[in-house]
Amino acid sequence: MIRKIKTSLTAKLFLATTVLLILVCLLSVFSMARYIPQTYSNRLSAELQKQANDLVPVLEKAGSLEECYSLVQQFTAQTKATAYIEDSYGDILYSSDKLTITTDKDSIATIQENPDSAIITSNELLTEAGYVFNLLGSDYTLYVQSDTVSVNQATEAIWQTVPLVILGIFFMSILFSVIYSRYITKPIIELSSTSQKMAQLNFEPHGNSNRSDEIGILSDSLNTLSDNLQHTLAELKKSNSELEAEISKERELEKRQQEFFSAASHELKTPLTILKGHLMGMLNKVKGYENQETYMDRSLAVVEKMETLVKELLYVSKTDGKQRTEYKTIDFAELLRVQIADVTDLLSEKGIFLSVDIPDKILCDADPAQMERAIQNVLVNAIRYSPNGEAIYISLSNDKNIVSCKVENTGVHIPEEMIPHLFEAFYRADTSRNRNTGGTGLGLYIVRKIMELHHAKYGIQNTSRGVVFWLEMQQERGAINSI
Repeated sequence: MIRKIKTSLTAKLFLATTVLLILVCLLSVFSMARYIPQTYSNRLSAELQKQANDLVPVLEKAGSLEECYSLVQQFTAQTKATAYIEDSYGDILYSSDKLTITTDKDSIATIQENPDSAIITSNELLTEAGYVFNLLGSDYTLYVQSDTVSVNQATEAIWQTVPLVILGIFFMSILFSVIYSRYITKPIIELSSTSQKMAQLNFEPHGNSNRSDEIGILSDSLNTLSDNLQHTLAELKKSNSELEAEISKERELEKRQQEFFSAASHELKTPLTILKGHLMGMLNKVKGYENQETYMDRSLAVVEKMETLVKELLYVSKTDGKQRTEYKTIDFAELLRVQIADVTDLLSEKGIFLSVDIPDKILCDADPAQMERAIQNVLVNAIRYSPNGEAIYISLSNDKNIVSCKVENTGVHIPEEMIPHLFEAFYRADTSRNRNTGGTGLGLYIVRKIMELHHAKYGIQNTSRGVVFWLEMQQERGAINSI
């Protein structure tokens, strides 16, 4: 119970309010019970004294004592008081009732001087006043005593109702304390619950308050704080996700670069080893290297391949940099025809049949130098991997601002598991990595980089008669920075 009171604001407020209400009400009830009878008695006495003062002149004008007695009797009947008349010797000449003057220890009388020559004997609930008047040359005293029965009955009734009043006060105090404590602490409890949820980073539930006082302002401020924190955390999460994605992208790029340089080192190491072997064999006059012209020709061929590889490596590093792709409006059909003409000799050497479906003119925005290199690499790659006597089909079309180009070579298929890797650097479908049938391994990788710079869709897939390379790109666009 004590622990509940210590940890609950509602219980503390309920207990304090109940005790305060009970104390205030009890003090009020006992004060009323104590002072209301006395106030009532004093009021009756004051009224009785006023009426008695008015009676004295009337008595002095009476013609006889019998007339005085009659007047006093009328007075007592009207005021319900008790009165008697004494002569100057202290003998009672007339009494309206059996009157007993008590001067014992239970009711101590006091005699006071009255401005109207009245002698007043009083205690808490009993007031007796004496009024001196002169009749026919003799002095007499009229004593008037107020009626205390009604006062005593009222006092007794009040004290009898005190226990019931106290019991009612107790239950009413509890009821009002419950209502009051709940009304005051309910919004505070809601605010406390909201703050606890906010501490757990749960910003969805809000404390609803229709109040316009300080508690309502606090509730609105807490709701605003919750919304701001939720918005800030959402932005932080978004920024964190973007940062993680950027870091992951950078790591992936770094991994690819490491793999690229590792593969490039391998590609350069092999021809350098061959070249070194040829030169050392000729310089040391090793047996079998007597015909230097033959090995010089072989070394030159190795150097030419290395030169081609280095040029492609330089081009790749260039496309990986933040270069700007300058788009120009070109005739893609003419560009394709020029590149086909450049590989005519290669087609003749392998006896490959060429089928071309190209319109007279298709204009599009592209970087001419980059697009020429990409088309050249695709054509050379198709010729290189096509068996002798096969065919190559080339088509170009334009539909709804989309330029589509296809280069299909027959007589060969690529295993499906290898197709996703064809555009990787130094990857060859020829697992033997024979340089007599394959190039540097960067041709399709360069095509991929150029397609990405042009934001074009591209791919390689098997068909019923061979393998097809396809690309789709927007016909019109402005200059775009490479990514």
